[in-house]
Amino acid sequence: MKATKLILPLLSLLIVAPLADAGKEVDRLLTEYSKIETVTCQIRRTKIGGAGKMKFLSRVYYTNKNQLHAEGISPIKRRTIADGKRLYQYVKGDPKGFSRPIEDLSEQMTISLQFVPGTAMDHLLWLKGLEEADLPATKGSAKRIGIQAERKYVELRFDVQNRLIGIGFYKTPEMKELLASYAYSDFFEAGPRIWVPFTHEASVENEKISFKETVKVDRFIANKPIAQSLFIPSSFFDKDIDFVDDFAKIFPE
Repeated sequence: MKATKLILPLLSLLIVAPLADAGKEVDRLLTEYSKIETVTCQIRRTKIGGAGKMKFLSRVYYTNKNQLHAEGISPIKRRTIADGKRLYQYVKGDPKGFSRPIEDLSEQMTISLQFVPGTAMDHLLWLKGLEEADLPATKGSAKRIGIQAERKYVELRFDVQNRLIGIGFYKTPEMKELLASYAYSDFFEAGPRIWVPFTHEASVENEKISFKETVKVDRFIANKPIAQSLFIPSSFFDKDIDFVDDFAKIFPE
């Protein structure tokens, strides 16, 4: 009888919290997104926070060969170009621009360069290789995955088609304090079972920042040739712009 009492709680633990699986769903999504080799799109971003309501518009050209051309049209005119070896960025009106070899970029900037526009890769790349655990499904999601990341617990939500429909960032695995949430909808099938959400809705609430943001992706074209001339920095930046390798050098104290 005593042995039975010990075995039953152990079995219940295995049912509620199955063995973790390292990177299964995250790796699947990243593998699917990696089949998108080029993207041309337009991104409209509406952000509501402490500074009020702001609208951003940008055009983006991307290839998976470390090439990026992102033109911020409003409200700030900013252009970022990566030619495969080096990244350049300049904001109109600034005294200097920023430039650094791609291999020397910070982890944050490297991820910004690597993620496929319109996808959730900007969050998923931080979770690559981490152990995943199944969570009970809830209303609105067919499957949920939990991941313990550095200083936060991450919940991934999927629909019946195994599409990523939401990400939640929590302070602890108990998931009582939500730090940020992202919802994805309006899906476009860029290739067989490669789903790109054209609407991203974010809500961020923590000790440092608080805002809501809606991103709309349109004019999306995947896996079509992009003119290589778009990735030649000298064609878009004035030759008299002084590029420095540290943002602190743009506005020295």
